[in-house]
Formats: sequence, C-alpha cells, structure tokens
Amino acid sequence: MSDEQTISNSTKLAVERVLRDRLGQAGFSGADIRADRDSDGDPILLVDVKYAYSDKPINSKLTYGLSTEVRKALSALGETRFPHIRHHFDEQQKIAS
Repeated sequence: MSDEQTISNSTKLAVERVLRDRLGQAGFSGADIRADRDSDGDPILLVDVKYAYSDKPINSKLTYGLSTEVRKALSALGETRFPHIRHHFDEQQKIAS
C-alpha cells in the first residue's frame, strides 16, 4: 500500500476529535475515514460521518465551516489531503435549516 493510501492513527484521531466536538450534540456516532482519489486523480480523504437518530431536528448550521476546521487540524499534522465530508443521517431524521 502506498503512503497516499495509508492514514495514520493521529490523522484519524484528529478528524474524529473535530467531528465529536462540533457534531456531538447532533448525535455524532462515528466516522469512517479512508484514502481515495478525486475525479482529477489527486489523493483525498473520504470522511463518512454517521449520526444516531434523534427526535429533535438537527440544526444544519452545525456543519457550516466543518471542512475548514478539519483541514486546519490535518494541516497541523502535516496532512495535505483534502477531506471530503459526507453526512449519513437516519432516513427519518429531521433537519432544521
């Protein structure tokens, strides 16, 4: 496996820490983080964020600026791959705008 396909534990922990801090109140339940390539062939990090169902609608503003915050945490570790963040909510979850 090439270095572009590996993800260090410190990288995973840094991403998860930002997600937990920002999205904990929205039911953040974990994230799958893996190396991939974008449509141009550049190395990226795919971050699939999972949420537990909540009766309370989730405020969509919690995700505003999230990728910037994750990128700052990654940059501090020397990680240059761009994080592509995808959110996975329960089908019945209500989202407040």
